[in-house]
Amino acid sequence: MNKTNAVFIIDDDPIYQFSFGAILKLINPEVQTSIFSNGEEALDHCKSVVNTGKSCPKLIFLDLNMPVMDGWNFLDELVLFNKDVLNKTKVYIVSSSVHEEDTERAKNYPLIQGYLVKPVKRDVLQSILNEALSKAS
Repeated sequence: MNKTNAVFIIDDDPIYQFSFGAILKLINPEVQTSIFSNGEEALDHCKSVVNTGKSCPKLIFLDLNMPVMDGWNFLDELVLFNKDVLNKTKVYIVSSSVHEEDTERAKNYPLIQGYLVKPVKRDVLQSILNEALSKAS
């Protein structure tokens, strides 16, 4: 997962997972996506990768409302990681929620680069991918 084009999609909707992943691949065929249905699955995977000396992914697209572990709980756990494994990770909330309390709460997490409301436009994703992957190291 230390590849510079690694992307997590964390969302419990299988149709959204598929379509979002397909759009990312159309924009950049080199993108390597890992898909998780809840924050706990993603967190467990990230922990196992970090334990092998690798870093968290370059980009995380995170839904807020999921079973088992929601996006907020995932973020609360992720910020406890060593800063070195998170230094290049950028998180984008991707939610259908337009509630002001969610957008305001997102500002409390330095890892969050943006709050995107579903459905996300392709040009917005292209811009995010181009910026994140052009700074690959």
